[in-house]
Amino acid sequence: MMRKKMISKRFVKYFGIASAFILAQACTDLEPTFGDSVEIESGEEGSFGGVGNTTNALAALYDNIENMGDQANEYALMEVSADGIAVLTRGVDWSDNGIWRTLHAHTWDAQHGYVRNAWNNRNSQVLAATQLLDPASGAAPAVAAQARVLRAFNMFWILDWFGKVPFRGVNDGVDVNPEVLEAQAAFDFILNDLDTAISGGNLSAHGPEEVFLAGEAMALMLRAKLQLNAEAFTGTAGNMNSVIADVNAIEALGYSLDPGTGPNGYFDIWDLDAGNTEVIWALDTFTGNRVFNMLHPNQTGWNGFVTLTENFQLFGTEDPAEDARVGVPSDQVNGVTVGYLRGQQLASDGTPLTDRQNNPLVYEVAPLQSLEVNNERTGVRVIKYPQRNADGFPAPSNAAVFFRYGDAVLMRAEATLRGGTGGPDALADVNAIRTRANAAPLGSVSLDDMLDIRMRELNAENWRRQDQVRFGTFANTWSLKNVTEDFRRKFPIPADALATNPNLTQNEGY
Repeated sequence: MMRKKMISKRFVKYFGIASAFILAQACTDLEPTFGDSVEIESGEEGSFGGVGNTTNALAALYDNIENMGDQANEYALMEVSADGIAVLTRGVDWSDNGIWRTLHAHTWDAQHGYVRNAWNNRNSQVLAATQLLDPASGAAPAVAAQARVLRAFNMFWILDWFGKVPFRGVNDGVDVNPEVLEAQAAFDFILNDLDTAISGGNLSAHGPEEVFLAGEAMALMLRAKLQLNAEAFTGTAGNMNSVIADVNAIEALGYSLDPGTGPNGYFDIWDLDAGNTEVIWALDTFTGNRVFNMLHPNQTGWNGFVTLTENFQLFGTEDPAEDARVGVPSDQVNGVTVGYLRGQQLASDGTPLTDRQNNPLVYEVAPLQSLEVNNERTGVRVIKYPQRNADGFPAPSNAAVFFRYGDAVLMRAEATLRGGTGGPDALADVNAIRTRANAAPLGSVSLDDMLDIRMRELNAENWRRQDQVRFGTFANTWSLKNVTEDFRRKFPIPADALATNPNLTQNEGY
């Protein structure tokens, strides 16, 4: 399968594992495995002596980031806190002591479990990358370049969510409190890591065929994201010309809008085995959390997540199916279609399904009424990963798409509307996205249009909270959310982090 082929490329070419070992793994249909821990060498008088195996250390950085494919923790902060996704309590299902409801309703505090986990997960990886990058570790240039990009990736999210980034040096003992990089200093640190990695010539300049590798295109995409969100991060506008130049450079590496010529059209983007020209970077992890959490148990799902009805209605109420991004309810594969699932759901043989109370399983398009009290049918569902197996519900693939060229095109259009130069006309970029989705081209586009345009293209793809913060709508009201406290653009520093590092101060309002 393509996945094993790409994993082999990653480990052979960039991790330096012996080719004979990889061939042996491929012949037996096994994949290389690594320990969960990274060996650290002790230097003289307790100084840092470097990591014992830089290949394993880099593999561990990738493995940890792949945990972001989960539906909780980081993804919950990215999407459930915004106006794209809600997690509905249905009887006793998905109550979970209110951990999901408080995110959507903006009533979280410094004790919230997902906020704490996201903080701990990303901060631990900044230290791990810093240890790998230390000269004592002696990492090969290609390994160091990837580690620098992955450190920037982890710091990017800490800055986005919390507005500041703790930083511990490799020789700091447990009795040393990490220094804290405030917003501008953290931004500059991340930008320097990316500039160094991109300009050093040691990142793979691959095209779309290697989606699990932190190569040049992934680094360019992250740098463009950093500049596009600079004002939200630091209070100072970013370099929109740099955003446009980085997207142009991604395009020059061979990326393009996937034409969607397969049976699922637009949704072939998420079926990597079909091949595509669009995915820049994916997590080598199970995508079932993007499928099962939306589906009813009689579709082998978990029945918690829905998209807000307003998002479906953005496609137009008369015939939204004219836009390929909506999906066609009658086009069932294994009983499940891709797109916005609404109306009567069908089994794989076309038989109408029922819920567990024997009501017709009709996903309701009506506006949501409650986070706490819902039947099993409430809410429109959005599924982007196509189904595969011929019989029964399929096993989703192991490629959770994170960066893709369609997002980059919309970033370039937005940067142009924010005053940047050097790219196509913003309307041309927006209409390229619409044409690919079989939607009628627009006659004009303004910056005010871009938030809805991004929702139509990128719903449930990690970016909604960040987009809302950048466009100034995160403190607005929307379905099932009335809190309008502007300070919630940042999450609170977790209480236990404050208790253990006196250099940290709590974010305003908490």
